[in-house]
Amino acid sequence: MVLELQRKASICRIGAFCAFIAGACYSLIVCCAFLSPSTIASYVTSAQYFDDFVSYRPIFIFLKCLMIIANASFVGVVVAFHSLVRAKNYGKMTVFSILAIIGLGVGIFQSVLDMTMVPYLADQYAAGSPLVKEVIIALGVANPAIYIASLGLPGLWFIFVSIMALNNPNIPKLLVLLGFMWGVGNIVTVFAHVAIIIWLIYLVAFGALCAAPIWSIWEGIYLFRLSKGYQEKVQESVVKYYQSTNIINTNDSLA
Repeated sequence: MVLELQRKASICRIGAFCAFIAGACYSLIVCCAFLSPSTIASYVTSAQYFDDFVSYRPIFIFLKCLMIIANASFVGVVVAFHSLVRAKNYGKMTVFSILAIIGLGVGIFQSVLDMTMVPYLADQYAAGSPLVKEVIIALGVANPAIYIASLGLPGLWFIFVSIMALNNPNIPKLLVLLGFMWGVGNIVTVFAHVAIIIWLIYLVAFGALCAAPIWSIWEGIYLFRLSKGYQEKVQESVVKYYQSTNIINTNDSLA
């Protein structure tokens, strides 16, 4: 019992820190996305794309670094949620948690690929012959369909955990709603990137700028409170154990 409480206290504390880090990174990511020209946001390779990339390059690399940190941190949030799942939802939660972690891993790989290959292709385009430029434009710099995994799978996780939390009286309903909106936003972002709908990409980014910090900070505070509650229960159990063995009474008499 005590070990189980300690385990939950530890993982909730780590989950809280991860929520704060991921939320801060996602907020900065959205700000960087707003600064991106439409050609960069669409991932459609063209001569204009490489012209715009010259000035946007430092922000692009910074954005991808933030994505790596955010996705890696969010794994801790997913694991924390899984550790707190109710028994009746354990099987479904396990499946969706695995899918979310796969998606986050794909997102990390996607960011590493983008931050290394896109600048390299931009350099090759700038120094290349007309034939080389045509080949680079024909092949493209990235495949936005990868967002189906990197954003879609975590989005499904958000939607699932939000639906499962609707009948949980211990979780604030507004927090559940924000999580559901984040999940829907992920799915819509996938569609917007695949279908190349620029205005929709910016619209979802604006929603994320509002929802991501609120959800992350609130969720982090919620997990911290849970961790503190579990830790207090651990201390109470330890005190009761020592009292039952008369260790505390013996120490009191010696004092």
